[in-house]
Amino acid sequence: MVLLIAFAAFLGNSPTVSAFGMDDLKSDSRMQLGYSIINGYSKLSARSGLTDYSKTAVYCGQDLSNPYLLALAGTFYFTNGVDLERTLTDNGYALGLVRKLNAFLERMGVKNERLTSLKAALKNEKVPVTESLDSVGLLFIKTDSAFAGRLMNDDRVDFVFAGGEVPPSMKDLNMDGRSDFEDASYIQRFLAGELVYPDADENEYIKFATDIDGDKNQDIRDATALLRDA
Repeated sequence: MVLLIAFAAFLGNSPTVSAFGMDDLKSDSRMQLGYSIINGYSKLSARSGLTDYSKTAVYCGQDLSNPYLLALAGTFYFTNGVDLERTLTDNGYALGLVRKLNAFLERMGVKNERLTSLKAALKNEKVPVTESLDSVGLLFIKTDSAFAGRLMNDDRVDFVFAGGEVPPSMKDLNMDGRSDFEDASYIQRFLAGELVYPDADENEYIKFATDIDGDKNQDIRDATALLRDA
């Protein structure tokens, strides 16, 4: 639940968010895949010049295999009437939930040692922290592409969300500010094996983003769906 609220808005811009259900919060491999997808987006958007690093989200998650944390997450979910559909489209609502969840976890005495350690390192490097949700494990910082890249390789960090907000369209695959025929061609290039990056995170993002119809398979129907909705 902690992770889902923290970045469901990102994953939810595509129908493939269905691949990340509540059961996956207990699956380390699925969580690692989610982290990789977000890091891949951050790296590709930076390369495309779309990223404003003056607002960068850094996530140092809790141990979601901890039964106590899972029980707290369930309590928060059911007592606060969480609207997961809305988190997928409303940045303000999603962030408000994260703040509310953080306050709840703080009241319950939940600590996050990974975040505490990272904040100390950021202070030493004089990196401005604009907001810190300590129990959840979410920081907003001002940085640059080089330092954000370093954070993606930091063992304390699960993902770095460059820009700190949901991209305007998950169907803008080539990140040129539009969703059009060029993006459908992008899918065709992926299917032909022409889009392979040297970075594993970037490849995971491309696999995720090209599944336009959300059936967990990339094929020509995804290009058709993109053009239909463009």
